[in-house]
Amino acid sequence: MSKPNPRREGGQTFGQALAAKVILRVVTIVLIAAAVFALAAFALSKLQAARVQNKRTAVERELAECAELVLYKMRYSDIITIKKRGAIAKAFSIVRYEGVLRAGIENIRDAEVIVSPDAKSVTVKIPPTVLLGNDIQSQEVFDEQQRLFTRIGTQEIFDQIEIAKREAADEILADGLLDDADARAKQVVAALLRPLGFRAVTVEIK
Repeated sequence: MSKPNPRREGGQTFGQALAAKVILRVVTIVLIAAAVFALAAFALSKLQAARVQNKRTAVERELAECAELVLYKMRYSDIITIKKRGAIAKAFSIVRYEGVLRAGIENIRDAEVIVSPDAKSVTVKIPPTVLLGNDIQSQEVFDEQQRLFTRIGTQEIFDQIEIAKREAADEILADGLLDDADARAKQVVAALLRPLGFRAVTVEIK
């Protein structure tokens, strides 16, 4: 019967212990490296998220300065004739008036702001343009004929002007004013945001 070899058994035990230590050290280094990498990645993501939020805030602040964004102001004028017939006579008034029609975005703060993950580009979706106002600037009665029992009152003149100015606005809108205003809005908003340091600025209509 052979006797056990202490050196051989001792050598195997020492080798196994050494291998275990090496493996444990490697695993520890890997775990530490992974933890450092994860921490760095987390910190970087937080920093990038803050950068994106700062860019979005800057865009929203610029847009908030505009509030109501007027893209077009169009002056127009028209002449209307108001006639009124009574029992024994008739009257008329010829009135010339001037109006100003405004088209634009009622509240630019309703825009949707999308900043890219690298904070280098931005897409802004703005509301479509609408008719903001149609106001009478002046009116003048330059010819009239009034009778004692048949007269045209101020309210009647005002009512006819209101009808005429709505018809004028309908004609102007039918000619594509709001399409032109939408295109102009894209240009204006893009020019407003380029100084904020974006490489690319895209403006779309919602």
